[in-house]
Amino acid sequence: MSLNYVHESAEEIPEQYRDLYTEQDGKFILTGIGGVKTETDVIRVQEALRKEREEHKSARQALHAWDGLSPDEVRSKLDRISELEVMANGKVDDSKLEELAEARVRSRLAPVERELSKTRKDQETLLSELQQLRNERIQRTVHDKVREAAERLKIRPEAMADVLLLADAVFESVGNGEVLTKDNPFGVSPGLNPALWLQDMQDKRPHWWPSSTGGGASGSAGQGFAKNPWSADHWNMTEQAKIVREHGEARAEQMARAAGTSLGGLKPKK
Repeated sequence: MSLNYVHESAEEIPEQYRDLYTEQDGKFILTGIGGVKTETDVIRVQEALRKEREEHKSARQALHAWDGLSPDEVRSKLDRISELEVMANGKVDDSKLEELAEARVRSRLAPVERELSKTRKDQETLLSELQQLRNERIQRTVHDKVREAAERLKIRPEAMADVLLLADAVFESVGNGEVLTKDNPFGVSPGLNPALWLQDMQDKRPHWWPSSTGGGASGSAGQGFAKNPWSADHWNMTEQAKIVREHGEARAEQMARAAGTSLGGLKPKK
């Protein structure tokens, strides 16, 4: 005896398979096997296919009237509808002429406005891409300068990700390939180059360095200054930059060495 999806009576079903069937409306339906499509499922799919074929046929018939016309020709004809409506309203007097002129201007401007809209969108896309390229170029410059200073100051390689993340937030390009810290909410003084910035971060991010550097105090090279801004007791990044500007790098280097560090070096340990 064959096993069907629907049986009229329980006797038609082999005894070992009867538990797989459920009685519904006087018939026995196979419900005990997962994934079996019911007759209702099949009818639903067939009905969806029928509707899709009918809609496709209707769309083809509707588009038949446009055979041989390009999209540009269709747009051109649609743009002239307002002009043709004015002309179809009877005798053309002065008021009609003015209305007709306006309709013609609108029909002539429609393709221009479409092209202008497309051009504006293309321009916005290009400007966005250009700004992205500029940002990437600035970021590369910042990273290169910070990496160079970090290598000179013996920053730990595993700390570079943290260093560069903060550098992205506080540095800006000032031209000629140079970068300086900008106004920021992270407590970093503006106007510092990468080397000075890293020195300033020594107390705030000590884990960036493998160990503390040697110390020292202000010496004879600091004569003429009440406090040596490179010394451990009087470390001051702003004063260091001021001395470099007003007295030159040679004098600044002498004062830094007297304090136990170097120009662009780390803060000496007390």
